[in-house]
Amino acid sequence: MTQSTKLWLPVLVALFLSGCASWQQPKVAEIPLPARERQQQLATLTQFELTASLGVKAPGDSVSGSLNWVQQDEFYTADLNNFIGINIFKLQTSAQGALVQVSGETHQAQSAAALLDYLSGWSLPIEEMPLWLKGMTGNSSSDLRFDPMGRLTSFSLLDSQNRRWQVSYPKFFPDRLSLPQQITLESSDTRIKLVIRQWKML
Repeated sequence: MTQSTKLWLPVLVALFLSGCASWQQPKVAEIPLPARERQQQLATLTQFELTASLGVKAPGDSVSGSLNWVQQDEFYTADLNNFIGINIFKLQTSAQGALVQVSGETHQAQSAAALLDYLSGWSLPIEEMPLWLKGMTGNSSSDLRFDPMGRLTSFSLLDSQNRRWQVSYPKFFPDRLSLPQQITLESSDTRIKLVIRQWKML
């Protein structure tokens, strides 16, 4: 070993250990906002993007993959890919209604939920999704339950297709908004699980 190597070796080791220490250091959890203030901020959150793992178990069928959801005020775009990254469908909403691209074909209807049900054979309360993704409820919700910090943990939802769903939030991100990290939805014949990997405000 040369003299210069001997001089540099302790410095390199120190830098390596410092890098390991900073990599392993966990993020400090933030204190959630008070319940009322949190609800107010969630209500104003109308432009966001999230990526999540999605699993659906329906009669005679099951789907697993990744979901990318982009919300722009009252309209949204949803991309669902299977576990190897192949696109299953792309759904877009606008003032003209809902548009779905699947298997190289384009389908259009006024209702995103009815269109998705027709094309895939499994239901999803997608019309109400901009709310329940954030951990909020709409006019058709009931049986609301909250944790000691005022975060919504479960509720019952009647969707636009008159299907009853039980929505639960087992886990939240450790940030001030306490955005949902895990969401489960169950109807009489379908179970949906979302594990959100990332939220991004637009």
